Amino acid sequence: MPLGVRIFAVYFLFVGLSGWFVLSTVMDEIRPGVRQSTEETLVDTANLLAEILRDEVRSGNLAQSHLPALLEAYGRRRPQASIWGLTKNQVNHRIYVTDARGEVLLDSSGRAVGQDYSRWNDVYLTLRGEYGARSTREDPDNPDSSVMYVAAPILDGQEVIGVVSVAKPNRTLQPYIERSQRRLGWLGAGLIALGLAIGALLSWWLSAALGRVTRFAQAVSEGRRAESPGVRSGELGQLATAVEQMRTELEGKAYVERYVHTLTHELKSPWQPFAAPPNCSVESCSTERCRRSSAGVSWPIFNRRARACSN
Repeated sequence: MPLGVRIFAVYFLFVGLSGWFVLSTVMDEIRPGVRQSTEETLVDTANLLAEILRDEVRSGNLAQSHLPALLEAYGRRRPQASIWGLTKNQVNHRIYVTDARGEVLLDSSGRAVGQDYSRWNDVYLTLRGEYGARSTREDPDNPDSSVMYVAAPILDGQEVIGVVSVAKPNRTLQPYIERSQRRLGWLGAGLIALGLAIGALLSWWLSAALGRVTRFAQAVSEGRRAESPGVRSGELGQLATAVEQMRTELEGKAYVERYVHTLTHELKSPWQPFAAPPNCSVESCSTERCRRSSAGVSWPIFNRRARACSN
């Protein structure tokens, strides 16, 4: 497998797995994050209503006041609000008020008046001076039917004289959660794709640069002339420069060897006409050819010069 492909495969695994882990973690955190923000808003709303309702609950004429009519009118409102591209056509809060015993005095939905809510966590904990909240499914078999309830105490001085609880169905938050998840999913997928494209480009560049340096080194090792690979930066540039210097030094060495060989040959060649035939000496010269070849040759001087040229 080529080096560039292996580098990209490792990069793909790293970026893909890291991106998937981060994206899935963030996606899982969207739902609880939205609900936490909603709960914080419900806390503010419940405490505001607790102050508004204090006088009516203390006097005991809450049911005869104008508040039931106000809550009924509130339930009929159609805001037609556009929130981050989503339209809100109705209000979704349910508000109910209990006395100090947990009996429901007022309910914006109209279905719980007179019932005992003292065992529900929002009312039970608030009557004990703690933070009261709960999440309850309207349909036990449907996890999307859960409703958040947040309560606040109605105080007369330091005495808890009642509880007001504000509820909001989680299904009303689902469109915003799904929209955020879709946007985040597309954005995350785009970033991962961009990262992989950059990784592929870098792998291709590195593989191409290594290929040029490899071909250049092979040409040098075979003694062929080759152009410089043209890599001028980083470690690959240093490697290409080193190979180029090695080629230059090898060519210089080869030139010197050829020059010395030629010079040695030229120095030896003038003595060849005077060389005697093999196995021929002055003492053993018996043939006419040998005597002719040896005539006029000073053997001691010839031998010294021959040894000098050979060295």
